[in-house]
Amino acid sequence: MKTGFEIFLIAAEELSISRAAQKAFVTQQCVSDHIKRLEKEYGVELFERKPKFRLTPAGEIMRHSLWNIQIMEKSMSSSLEDIARGERGKFTLGISTSRAPIIIPGVLSRYYQMFPNVNISFCVEDTPILEERLLRGDIDLFIGINTDPHQDFYVEVLAPDEIMLIISSGLLHRFFEPAEIKRMATAGVDMTRFTNIPFTLSFKTGKVNRVIQEYLNYYNLQLNVVYNISDSETQIMLCAAGICASLCPRMLLSSAHRHNLTCEEPDKLYMLPIKNLDRRLHIDLVSHRNVVQPLYIREFMQILREEVGKIACESFDR
Repeated sequence: MKTGFEIFLIAAEELSISRAAQKAFVTQQCVSDHIKRLEKEYGVELFERKPKFRLTPAGEIMRHSLWNIQIMEKSMSSSLEDIARGERGKFTLGISTSRAPIIIPGVLSRYYQMFPNVNISFCVEDTPILEERLLRGDIDLFIGINTDPHQDFYVEVLAPDEIMLIISSGLLHRFFEPAEIKRMATAGVDMTRFTNIPFTLSFKTGKVNRVIQEYLNYYNLQLNVVYNISDSETQIMLCAAGICASLCPRMLLSSAHRHNLTCEEPDKLYMLPIKNLDRRLHIDLVSHRNVVQPLYIREFMQILREEVGKIACESFDR
């Protein structure tokens, strides 16, 4: 990619001539000259200068196109290096904090036997951030939740999931009679009956929380949220201690099932379906449409498909 395009991308990221110059180790005049030459070459303005420095619609198109060019160049370089080196290479996988310990160990135990010389880096973020990083070419693929569609994404749904109410037996029996609790286990819970119970929920940036908030907003419900913690393991520990309830994807409840094998009855965790929660979760494997994946990534993706499918089946069979 020519220097002018590289300077443009830095300016588009920093939205400041001075910061772009510092990052590129050039003068401010150099940055301005490169941008002016591109604007003259294509006959468009790439940045608005006033009231603040920002991309024009033409600038947005150029940035998006250059991201794709960078990704294709990286793909070509990686593929050629793979041919030269054999079964060696490296890639970066995006995944959420909660799903990484559930999915990755089983995948890597199989993958390492096939490709012991492939280096894998992990980017642990919520799905919205991983979507942006894939578009920028910072990661090669990611495991997302309810990924937003995009023309540059290839999204493959690996498995369904659903949100469950998690609450200790002691806390549940403090608010409800045994007969109603029995009905909840089969018919699901009416969340309007849980507004006085303390809850822990994830931060609002994640896709799981977005589904929960859409559900609560639709039914005009306000939960008594006392803790915001994105890590599902910590949420389950708080529920097990009887401090609060939580709303958590079924696939992330393996530690709750392990807890129930050894705990006393008052500390048992109930995992209950939710009435009228129509929007389901889906676990996605997302890659870039403009990239030809090398063999070692294609094999990794196949193992992911098999392992996630197995984990999903096990979670629904419990």
